[in-house]
Amino acid sequence: MNRFGYLSSGGDVYTYQIGESDIHAADNSDPASHSLPARNELMSVSGYYVCPAGQDNLEPNTADDMISGNRLLPELIEKQCKILYGRGPMLYVDSVTPEGEVMRKYVRNDKISAWLDSWLENGLPDSFETYINKAIRSYYYSEGIFTKWHLSRGLRAGLAGAVPVAGLEHISELRCRMASRKNMSGKTDFEDRDFDTVIVGNWVCGLSSEFKVYPRFDYAMPIQRNSAVSYSKNPTHGEEIYAYNVFFKGIKEWIRGSNMTPAYINNYLENALSARLHIIIPNAWVSAKESALRQMCEINAKRKLDNQPMMTIQVGKHEMEPGTEYSDEILGRYISLELKNLTEFLSGRGKNQGKVYATRSFINESGDEERWKIEEIPQKYKEFIEALLSYDKRADMVLLSAKGIDSSISNVSSEGIISKSGSDAYYNYMIYLTQQSIPEKIVCADVNYALKLNFPKDYAQGIRIGFYRPSVHKQEEISPSKRMSNQDEV
Repeated sequence: MNRFGYLSSGGDVYTYQIGESDIHAADNSDPASHSLPARNELMSVSGYYVCPAGQDNLEPNTADDMISGNRLLPELIEKQCKILYGRGPMLYVDSVTPEGEVMRKYVRNDKISAWLDSWLENGLPDSFETYINKAIRSYYYSEGIFTKWHLSRGLRAGLAGAVPVAGLEHISELRCRMASRKNMSGKTDFEDRDFDTVIVGNWVCGLSSEFKVYPRFDYAMPIQRNSAVSYSKNPTHGEEIYAYNVFFKGIKEWIRGSNMTPAYINNYLENALSARLHIIIPNAWVSAKESALRQMCEINAKRKLDNQPMMTIQVGKHEMEPGTEYSDEILGRYISLELKNLTEFLSGRGKNQGKVYATRSFINESGDEERWKIEEIPQKYKEFIEALLSYDKRADMVLLSAKGIDSSISNVSSEGIISKSGSDAYYNYMIYLTQQSIPEKIVCADVNYALKLNFPKDYAQGIRIGFYRPSVHKQEEISPSKRMSNQDEV
C-alpha cells in the first residue's frame, strides 16, 4: 500500500499522504550506472578501428538536434552563412601595396570558371555553388568539412576534359567517422595521422553492412585514388582527431534550457493538472479502518460458510465488498474509494452548495488528536512564468555572445527588440568582417587544392577561390542621390 501519491478528478489533481511525518523519496540511483565510456576508447566496426565522435559517438548529431531545435541559433547560423557567402564565391589574387597592405583583387579566368560550372555535367550530385553552400553550414555547425573527391579517370572519358579533378562532393559530418585497419587495441594515445580511412553511414541506427568505406585523401599522392575523402577543419584545442564546435560545448546546457522553456510554459498552462490541494490522512483513521475491515472479513468468512450474502461497505456513492480474508490490498482499495469520494466532492463545480463532507477526528496512542487535513498548495503562476522568461532572456544573450554576433548585427537586443543604431551596426559589422579569414580558408581549402591540381600555372600566379563581400559605407560617405533613403522602391 502506497503511503503517498496523487489522483485526479474533474480536471484537478490532488496529492495525498498517510500520516504527517516527512516523506523522503528513496534514491535508487547507482553511480556506476551513469559512467560513460572513456573518451579515447575506439569502436570496432567491420574489421576497422573507429574513432568515435564524442563519448557516445553521436556528438555531431546531438549538436545538430539541439541547435536546430533552438528558436535563435538556426537563424544566427544562417546569418553567419550569408555574411561569409556575401555575393558568392569568386576568383581573386592578393597583392601587396607599396605601403605594405594586402589588397584583394577579384579576377576572371575562363578556364577555371568553365571547370567550376561543369560539375553537374561531370556527373557530380551538386553544383560548385551548392557544394560551397553545404560546406559553409558544416563549418558553422561543427567547424569541420568532409569532402569526397571525384577524379576524371573515374568518369566517362571526355566529360571532365584534361583536368585531373572532375569535382568535389560534400558529405555530412553526421555520417562520417575516422577509422583505420591498423591494430590499435590497447592504445590510448591517437593522432590524426593514425586514421587513414573514413567510414560513411547512418551512425544512429544504420547497419554495418550499409556503411561505405573510403580512403582518406592523400595530399602526397592526390590523384592516385578516386573517390577519396578529405577532412578540413578548424583545429580545436585539446582535440586531435575531430573538430568540435567550441561554442556548442560551452553553452550546451543553456541551449538545452532555452529549448525546454516553451514546453515548460505550455505544459504548465495546458495541465492545470498541477496539484492544488494536498490531503493528509490521519494514521489513527487508517488503523481504525484496518481493524474494522479485519472484523468484516472474519464475519464474511462465517457468512460464506453459512451460505449467507457477503457484507459490503458504502463509501459515498461507491460500494465495496471486502471479501473473506484481510490483506493490505483491501485497505488500499478502501482508502482509494474514500479519496475518490472526497475529490469528487471537492472538484464539483458549482454543485456543492449546501453540501457537507464530514470526517471524524481520532485520538492516537499518545493522546494526541489526529484529523483529516486538506491543505492548499500555493500556485505561484506569475512567479513561475516570470522566472522562465527571465531565464530565456539571459539564455538569448548567452547564445548571441557565444556566436560572436552583436545584437546590432543579429537584430536581437537584450529585450528582444531590433537594434536601431546605424552606427553600432556599421562598426560591429566591419569588425565581424575582419574575422572571416579562418572560416573562408577552411571552407575553400579543398576546392583551392583542387584548383592547384587542375590549374597549377594559374595557382602559381596566386589565383584562389574566396568570397566576394562588398565594402559597406556609412550613409554620410555616400552622395545624397545614392543613399538608401533616396532610392526608389522596386
